[in-house]
Amino acid sequence: MLKTTPLAEVTSLFGDVSIDHGLKVVDGPVGAQRQAVPAVAETDSTTFRGLVQGDAELNFQWAALLIDSLVASGVEHAVMSPGAQMIPLSLACRANAKLKVSIIIDERAAAFYALGVARVTKRPTILICTSGSAVGHYYPAIMEANTGMVPLIVLTSDRAPENQDRCSAQAIDQVRAYGEHVRAAYNLTLPDASLGSLLSVAARVYEQSMWPMPGPVQINMPFRDPLVPKTRTKAAVALPPAVTVPQIQAHRDDVDAIAASLSGRPGAIICGANEVEDHAAFFEAVQDLARALHCPIITDPLSNLRFGDADDDLVISRADSFLRSKAFADSHQPQWVLCFGGPPTSKSVLTWLQTSRTSDYIIVDQTTRWPDPLQRVTRMVRANPASLCRALVLRDLEPAHVGWAEGFAACERQVNALANVGHADTLWEAQIIRTILEAAEENSVVFSGNSMSVRDFDTFSGSMDKSVRLMAMRGTNGIDGRIATLIGIAAAQQSTTLGMIGDMAFSHDVGSLQLAGKVDVILVVLNNGGGAIFEYLPTVHTPEYQDFLSPPTLNISLAARASGWTTFQADSLTSFTAAYAEALAGTGPRLIEADIDRKASVACHKAFWSEAEQVNRPHLVSTHSA
Repeated sequence: MLKTTPLAEVTSLFGDVSIDHGLKVVDGPVGAQRQAVPAVAETDSTTFRGLVQGDAELNFQWAALLIDSLVASGVEHAVMSPGAQMIPLSLACRANAKLKVSIIIDERAAAFYALGVARVTKRPTILICTSGSAVGHYYPAIMEANTGMVPLIVLTSDRAPENQDRCSAQAIDQVRAYGEHVRAAYNLTLPDASLGSLLSVAARVYEQSMWPMPGPVQINMPFRDPLVPKTRTKAAVALPPAVTVPQIQAHRDDVDAIAASLSGRPGAIICGANEVEDHAAFFEAVQDLARALHCPIITDPLSNLRFGDADDDLVISRADSFLRSKAFADSHQPQWVLCFGGPPTSKSVLTWLQTSRTSDYIIVDQTTRWPDPLQRVTRMVRANPASLCRALVLRDLEPAHVGWAEGFAACERQVNALANVGHADTLWEAQIIRTILEAAEENSVVFSGNSMSVRDFDTFSGSMDKSVRLMAMRGTNGIDGRIATLIGIAAAQQSTTLGMIGDMAFSHDVGSLQLAGKVDVILVVLNNGGGAIFEYLPTVHTPEYQDFLSPPTLNISLAARASGWTTFQADSLTSFTAAYAEALAGTGPRLIEADIDRKASVACHKAFWSEAEQVNRPHLVSTHSA
């Protein structure tokens, strides 16, 4: 029995949205795939069995209206991977002069490239692919965009309904292909005369990709042949609805309660990875709050609060090192913790927070996520971070005793001194990170790989007066797509983009080297035999330790040169310094292969951490433990 679905069915803000324009749906058993067939099947079985022809002009108008509406809403970039089924969308993108279009054949690389663009612009990037397995190649980047809160609008082109579930070429079930990894999933039906309905769809999709929690949105768009129109006349329609995003303010009573729990007691502000819209405003507001409370701001490298004011003694960048000291951690127990952004990268900071005797563990997050991996939260505050800090400063706050914050500042200074003199003649990660950060331009982006790379930035970046955005893809903590992401970042900004990844990440994404073209980027690849992080994990003591290492079997520099990169090699600190200076003087994509002696690097790490563990100044501090 044929049943007609309603015009639009919306389950929730983050649920499936299916828009029906005249198709009728066959309901099968519970859990079975729903198979859509054209309504003409009821009255003309001969037509249905024959070749059903669509309207190429209507296909173009349909696609163009959606693309133009997304651009009018605020989209600036589109990344397309060629395929026959996405022709209407491809032509629609080219018909909008305001849209910056990139063509990338490999859908997996295209999706990570789009992630990089969206991270820099803080606006959704449109991703367009053809039907079939192309949709699946987006999956790793969709998962990263979901957990990393990166806005994407994914347009998956699809075959017509009569091609589904009949072994037709390049036809798979694409409806809600990304499951719960998208903020919303729209399944449009074939283009028809109801073009105006796309205006609200475009506005809502743009909003859902940005608010209340940035992330990916899928629109599945079937088209029936023919796909190439003879003329490309756009339909005359109005602009899509304008959407404004609110700034969430904490309730006055909540601010009063938080102020009372912080005032006069030793505590710590924890700032994790944070992509707040107005970074400068938050930096100033959280510094003002820390001064009022006389407490340390323990900063993750991805908070980017380490870069811009190196003279502020309350901004702590070396906690990963000195919190390894059990004596210091035990004698510096916060009575309250106030968290902004994502969880810290540092294991020693996380351990300190997990074992602390704090009675008030407050997390501030203006999205709908729940950033509490330690399960310590006592109050979740949904508010704009800068506005909450400013509201708290206006309360009559009593600072903690003077020795509390000074204890953290004293250790910060001592670890800074260790980092500046330790193993000065060895080519290892600390020296490479220092070189990269010193070379970074004001307000430019420095990109880090995962595994040991981001942890080394945490340990060794320190602080500096220059404002720099350090980026890493920490949503799923994977190593896939790092080169494509870096190139996307570089393509979206004006200054030279610097990056550092490991040899495993390089091998995993070597195919993305060809995307670089003439982008201005310098990438350092640490060639240390693959999987260096496992030297610091329990696996190092197992007989199967070698199973976790993946020494690259390809020639890193040769692979880069084959893709048009200028390459340099270094096996000592002197040769690396010279290579980096030469790379800075060049243009286009440049790669420096740094040959790291794994054993020497591990020894340097462990010696530095051992020295940092000895740092403690209990005589400076009256603990006032909880």
